[in-house]
Amino acid sequence: MFISGYEALEFAGLAGELLLKNGAETSRVEDTIIRICNRAQITETEVLVFPTGIIVNGRFKGIRLTTAKRIRERDTNMTVVSAVNDISRKFADGKITLADGLALVKDIYTDTPGNFPRLWLLSAGAFASGAATVLLGGSWTDFLPAVLATAVVRIVIGAAAFNLAYVLQHYLAGLFAGLTGILFVNFGFGEHLDKIVVGALLPLVPGVALTNAVRDFISGDLLSGTLRMVEALLVAAALAGGVGFALALYAGYFKNLF
Repeated sequence: MFISGYEALEFAGLAGELLLKNGAETSRVEDTIIRICNRAQITETEVLVFPTGIIVNGRFKGIRLTTAKRIRERDTNMTVVSAVNDISRKFADGKITLADGLALVKDIYTDTPGNFPRLWLLSAGAFASGAATVLLGGSWTDFLPAVLATAVVRIVIGAAAFNLAYVLQHYLAGLFAGLTGILFVNFGFGEHLDKIVVGALLPLVPGVALTNAVRDFISGDLLSGTLRMVEALLVAAALAGGVGFALALYAGYFKNLF
């Protein structure tokens, strides 16, 4: 039993917001919203999705309804994408009611699945980066420096997250990854500076954004594809610029101090 068009649109908008914020491509977000609206008897549905917002418009029992969502934060959490997909498919197939679907996505919104305490995330990311350093050709003596460099990067991003733009956070991450790697190598705690820095920054490489950009282009979503591509290139350039500045500082000022 449907509650109202407003709650149906709220369900569709919230599901789309969760998908977009957690790494889903544009076509998936649009398809999910349309499935929910169709099942909720919202007709003439029009959906506009781009990386920083969602606009949904439709007609319910002769009344034109519109909702808009502003996306300010983006991350990659495939657990959320899978959970929202499952809820929307169950609703579209008539296995759950609108009230149940809305309650489930609200639960995900307030208690995101796949999120763990920051210390666990920091530790897991650091050890994964250390393993990546060895996998990319570094020695085992580079493992601990890569772990610690990753920890420094994560702490820097966490401290800057509320005050600096997204791209500037990644610039600082590259800068501190480079400086940390230089310190360890020069004090004899690591052998391969390049492998340490690459391992520390590997989790920040915008691979998902770049992949989604290509998928958006293929799907014909030219605006979203362009925006995602620009975002991926800016993040990559910020990481490279931060590391380059760290190396320049070392070569120009700090090298003689060691």
